[in-house]
This record gives sequence, C-alpha cells and structure tokens, in this order.
Amino acid sequence: MALKIGVVSQKGGVGKSTLVRALAVEYARNGFSVKIADMDLRQKTTTEWNCIRMENNASPTLAVEPFASVKDVLKQEPHYDLVLFDGVGQADMQTLEIALASDFIILPTGVTRDDLIPQVKLAHELRKKGIEKSRLAFALSRVGGSTVEQEAATEFIQDAGYYCAGSVQERTSIGQCHDNGLAANETKYPSVNLIIDQLIQNLGDRINLIENSNGKITQTQ
Repeated sequence: MALKIGVVSQKGGVGKSTLVRALAVEYARNGFSVKIADMDLRQKTTTEWNCIRMENNASPTLAVEPFASVKDVLKQEPHYDLVLFDGVGQADMQTLEIALASDFIILPTGVTRDDLIPQVKLAHELRKKGIEKSRLAFALSRVGGSTVEQEAATEFIQDAGYYCAGSVQERTSIGQCHDNGLAANETKYPSVNLIIDQLIQNLGDRINLIENSNGKITQTQ
C-alpha cells in the first residue's frame, strides 16, 4: 500500500507545488515509484511542469496526472509506493477529503501572519475532523534572508501546537528550475538544495516516527 502525503492550504501561492515537486524528486531518487495527483484542474501547473520535465529528459522520471476527485486518485494507489496530493487552495471539502485519505499532511505557509493564521486555522479544523496532530506538519515557504522573521514564524506555529519541519528559501534559482521542469532541490547551488533536503529529511523522520510508534500511520484520533 502506498504512502499518501497531502500538501494542502487555504490560500494559493504558499508553495504547495514547490514542496510537492521536491518531495517527489527526493523519494524517486531513493527508489520510490511516485505519483503526483494534481488536483487543480484549472491551472494544472504541476502537470504542465512535468511535461517540460519529460521534454528535457530530466531524471528521475515522475508520474503526474490531473484528478477531479480524491476517490479517483486512490484507485492509483496499488501501482505506486508514494502518492502525493497537490491540493487546491480554498477548496474546503476537497482539502478535508485529501486529509482524511492521507497518511501525513503538510501545510506550507509563508512567514507573514496573513499566511500563517489561515493555515493554523486549517490545522485546527482538521483536528476537529479527527486528524491526529502528529500527522500534521508545517513547512515555511518563500523565506527571505531574515532569520528573525523565520524564527518568529516557527515560534508562531509551535505556539499553536504544531511541528514546523523547516523552510524553502525564496531564490531565483528555484524559479528557474521550475521553468525547466526541475524541482527546488535540483538547482545548481548545493547550499540551496541542502536546505530543501533538510526539510524533506525532517518530514521523513516525522513520518517514520509515527510508523514506529504506532506500527503504522493511523488515520483516526
């Protein structure tokens, strides 16, 4: 049975697709067969990104497909080791469906209160619907050069009772990679890649911790 990770938010532009792509690449590098479910049928940005990736013969190869429903995504589960949901912002019902179907949920957010508050509220709502707090993790995205700003955002998340796994920096090189079908951890700058890889390692450690403590990743309170 595939590991299912949902990346969701209540706002657009907070780095969901950036994180999904980087996760997919890292897991594929480690031998996982990966499926990305692009749930945004209007923009299909991750689907288009993968078309460019294939045109450029980038490795590792990934499977990306747009989906209208979570139910249709789950039909693909037996064929993959990892299924990643790239959720749509402000899609309340679908966001809940993704969360309930996923083993682990990541909430990317910018560092300002305008981004943090809606994501914390979403985390609270998911917990009310029966999602264990241990299955929720935050990731800071589009972080600038201010250490103080990043530390304040991390503290805000922790004070709300949640785990923050790390950050994705705001870098021109990441945007250039996306334009060429590459992920944020495939830039030509090792220092940029290292920050992304550490975030993904922290998320992986968190998932393994849940698996080891429960025997499996549970989906009930």
